[in-house]
Amino acid sequence: MAAYVVQRLALAVATVLAATFLTYVLLRLVPGEPAQVILTRVFLQDQTAAVSQQDVAAIADRFGLNAPLIVQYGRWLAGAVTGDLGTSIRTGRSVALELGWRLSATGLIALLATLLALLLTFAAITLKRSFPSRATARGFELLAVGSIALPSFFLGVALIILFALRLDWLPVSGFDSWAHVVLPVAVLALGQFGFNAILLDDTLGEALAAPHIATARAKGLDERAILFGHALPNAIIPLIPYLALQFAFLIGGVVIVERLFAIPGLGAYLADALDSHDGPAFLGAIGVVALAVALANLAADLAITRLDPRIRLRRGAT
Repeated sequence: MAAYVVQRLALAVATVLAATFLTYVLLRLVPGEPAQVILTRVFLQDQTAAVSQQDVAAIADRFGLNAPLIVQYGRWLAGAVTGDLGTSIRTGRSVALELGWRLSATGLIALLATLLALLLTFAAITLKRSFPSRATARGFELLAVGSIALPSFFLGVALIILFALRLDWLPVSGFDSWAHVVLPVAVLALGQFGFNAILLDDTLGEALAAPHIATARAKGLDERAILFGHALPNAIIPLIPYLALQFAFLIGGVVIVERLFAIPGLGAYLADALDSHDGPAFLGAIGVVALAVALANLAADLAITRLDPRIRLRRGAT
């Protein structure tokens, strides 16, 4: 088990290194000399401004852009290992500090959205299995497919109009209280619910068709006990890797929702950094997202190993 954890940790480190290095290379492939882009877009805020070569050279020296690409990345990586992700060109503040409080906002929303989506999924599955009928199955399918089909922007606007503007129950935007969290969490949770429900319903159907379920029914066990005690624990296992990736995606992929509700999160930070050619900020954010994905995959693998004895035995044999 320890060897497996070390192997997965090494893979996580390799994932972060590959993601950040490729991002660093791609940033250098953006049209225009990096020093000139920084000078005109960030400092002068005028892309058509005439600049001298001396000014461009000064910017290049200031940000270490004259060194070879691999040397520049090595410097950034050496700092990142110690927690120094550089200084944002756009704001002049530490990237690590900016990412810290922005990640806390995005992480809270992502965690609450994942938990709410799971709660809705289990509730829908329970209703469908407890009251089996054609109407219940059709209603389940409509809810799941509708959740997937509705764009998050449209759903967010609809919830704002209903709960913020018409009913005046919740604030429209901001991140100053728990009330500000309700609408963005609801939008993201409803978007996840459809995928979770369809996947869990499929795996639950396979689990209920297993031979030991027939044996349990032959012994006279209650259907609810069979569902929650025997079938559901096995059906959840294939859902765990998907939930881990889903949570990691929410960490860096909630740009639309954060923009819509004016939330100072990681997704908005990524978009702003890319728009302003803020290399240190964008690279630091990508590193955080890559680390979140790697750690989520590691947590999912460890959870599956703990829940499924067959995987433990197979890995122990190797």
